[in-house]
Amino acid sequence: MPDVRAHRVPGPAGEIAVTDHGGDGPDAVLCHGANRTLLDWEKLLPHLTGLRLVSYDLRGHGRSDAPPDGDYGWDAHLADLDAVCEALALDDPRVIGHSLGGVIALCHGRRRPDGPGVVDLDGFGGGRPELYPGLDAETVAERRAEQLAVYSAALKPEILDAGQAGLVLARARRAADALGLDAELEEAGARRSLRPLEDGRLLRRPGASAQKELMRPLEGWDTFTAVRETSCPVLLVQGGQRPQLSGLPAPFRELNEALAEGVRRGLASLREEARPGLRITKVPGAGHMLHLQAPGEVGRLVREFLVP
Repeated sequence: MPDVRAHRVPGPAGEIAVTDHGGDGPDAVLCHGANRTLLDWEKLLPHLTGLRLVSYDLRGHGRSDAPPDGDYGWDAHLADLDAVCEALALDDPRVIGHSLGGVIALCHGRRRPDGPGVVDLDGFGGGRPELYPGLDAETVAERRAEQLAVYSAALKPEILDAGQAGLVLARARRAADALGLDAELEEAGARRSLRPLEDGRLLRRPGASAQKELMRPLEGWDTFTAVRETSCPVLLVQGGQRPQLSGLPAPFRELNEALAEGVRRGLASLREEARPGLRITKVPGAGHMLHLQAPGEVGRLVREFLVP
């Protein structure tokens, strides 16, 4: 069995919580998505043999410190990634990311043209109007802001008593059941996102007040442009199940349907270009949380792409 070790390493915004999962093979770093934690990789880890694996909580997530200046920009995330690599003496690692973490992986790949490769697991969102066919720029901006406000409101209050924390954990289990995820693991991830305070209460991380800055870098982001600017090998893996949008208010449903169409068109355009080093594939039986819903298939795809 690999020797799993937890670390707290110094980063530019404070300490970063890191887990070294060990393993034989080239180094690989795992970057989770927004409002998640490094526990998201637990189901995938057994399927990533042939790699030495390291995961960490993104800044302001899980047990990593939040940036005092509220900086969640790409350069800040890359500085944290560099700090993890330096602290654990990682040798030009492959980077595997999900959702927001997939964007971080692409940002890393873009600056490492001779790097060994990056993997983006369903990280295709962004705020550029071109990603929302059929909607004008003003409508996209307004609806994205409204949607973020609704999501942020659901993360209040940020400081919880024991009863409120219990409700958060129960909500995580219900969400897991709805998505076909492991309820125990989802509860553990939610628990990891609650930091104990001196008075016995718990601080939700990242909370409602951090969401605007956390999402701000996505406003000008376009995955498909980034891929075209990346010379190192890139694997894009999409969840094949369309998101269930029927329960959303009509304006949000239209926004997300437009994004789904924009992603479809963007991936189709990349396929037509047949760029060297780029592989695009889909996991039919999974949605956005594909690494948790189909870890065996996702692990196989990543291994085939990254393991020599």
